[in-house]
Amino acid sequence: AALALILIPKREYKAQMVVAAVPNAKSASLAGGISSLLGNATLGGVQSTPYFITRLLLLRGVLREVALSPAAEGSKATIIERVLEQPRADISPEEMDVGMREVLSTDVDKQTGLVTFAVTHPDSALARRIAQRVLAVGGRTFVEVLRSQASDQREAGQAQVDSARRQLSAVEARLQAFQTTHRVYAPYSPAAVERQRIDRDLASAQAAYSDAVTDRQTAIARELAEMPAVVVVDPIPPELTKVPRQAVLKLTLAAVLGVLVAGL
Repeated sequence: AALALILIPKREYKAQMVVAAVPNAKSASLAGGISSLLGNATLGGVQSTPYFITRLLLLRGVLREVALSPAAEGSKATIIERVLEQPRADISPEEMDVGMREVLSTDVDKQTGLVTFAVTHPDSALARRIAQRVLAVGGRTFVEVLRSQASDQREAGQAQVDSARRQLSAVEARLQAFQTTHRVYAPYSPAAVERQRIDRDLASAQAAYSDAVTDRQTAIARELAEMPAVVVVDPIPPELTKVPRQAVLKLTLAAVLGVLVAGL
């Protein structure tokens, strides 16, 4: 009976690929190099890290979009119908999430930061299709999130630029008024102290304005950029790997369990 349970089910195939995160180089260098690539919480905003990628590929929104995608080009059947072998009308959203998560697996190598992403299913073509769709939908979702964040930062940066510009204009007006009324003044006089104060305020206002403009331009560049979330290091091979049945181990465990039951 154990041998029949091992050999009767269809052999499964694994569509496996290795991907690497593409973090923001500037933020990564500021946050501490390789430690930031392993999910350092000190990174600001959305960053493509190995643990972020594993979470991104298994998001409910990503899995449901993939589940409702065609199982093949030009096919009317969806992926989830092929995975669960049920019509779409009989599949609930919870069953859809559980079914997709059962065929997906991810693993992070902490030493290198590489993410191994695999799909296991008896249909090798379907496994390959699911892996490709998950990677494509996950990458598009990352770009959409990144652009949304950059858009909010651009709007906030524009307000900061306007505030810094008004501050700089006010200090320049003070400097112009001072130079009009104090063309010549003695060192260490009250006028000299006032001039030093104005120079400090002017330098601070110029620095704040320059930083605000730089942040705004960075947000605009991120909003327009097509930065990918991951790069494929090792693609899916032309021939998928067969998942071993481990028949000897399972048969041995069944035999031991049978002997124990018979002894009892």
